[in-house]
Amino acid sequence: MNREMPPLGSRFAAAVDQAVGIARAGEVAWSQAAPGSLTRKELRIPKLAFLYEMAYLRIFVSWERFLEETFLRMMCGWPSPTNTPSLAEGPPFSRLDKAKDALYGGRDYLLWHNPDVVAGRCERWFQSGIHSQVIASNEARLGWFSSIRHRIAHEGEQVKAEMNTASIGLAGKRYPGASAGRFLRDWNHPEPLAQERWLRVVSRELIGLAGQIAP
Repeated sequence: MNREMPPLGSRFAAAVDQAVGIARAGEVAWSQAAPGSLTRKELRIPKLAFLYEMAYLRIFVSWERFLEETFLRMMCGWPSPTNTPSLAEGPPFSRLDKAKDALYGGRDYLLWHNPDVVAGRCERWFQSGIHSQVIASNEARLGWFSSIRHRIAHEGEQVKAEMNTASIGLAGKRYPGASAGRFLRDWNHPEPLAQERWLRVVSRELIGLAGQIAP
């Protein structure tokens, strides 16, 4: 008998809110500190940008975990409100550990940051899998979101170039040093009433995609 999917999308949304709170706490501390205070001296703009990078890295790790957890449960035939999974070959796995052994194929870990890789994995395992459907509809933006993650986690000219491509695609401009933190802290719209920082914009999109896979 199939088991129902737990509310993994809602759990992901809660993890995102906690991570965004890291950056929000820094902004509150900075805005409420008196000019010339120790807080203002220590918590300068570059450090605020680092807080945004830390928050985003936590968000993206949670996104990768969400993808894997939903994928494994769908390999066991667990339906979600948006999808009833069907394996490409054979019956559903009886246990999560068996599904994980089959998916990993003797490897110590799998990567989930690359949308093309995740979509291809889904196509190999499922008939009309929900992961590949959602990713196909948002492939370019998910690729840019992954590039932001790479810029935080790695150095090098290639990741800087990818970050520039992402920021141009999303915000229409480059940032000094191809800084992920400066981008994430920037506002997405010049009109005050429509403004959100890019950290919140990207987070909201990921939450929406997670809801399409498994609310």
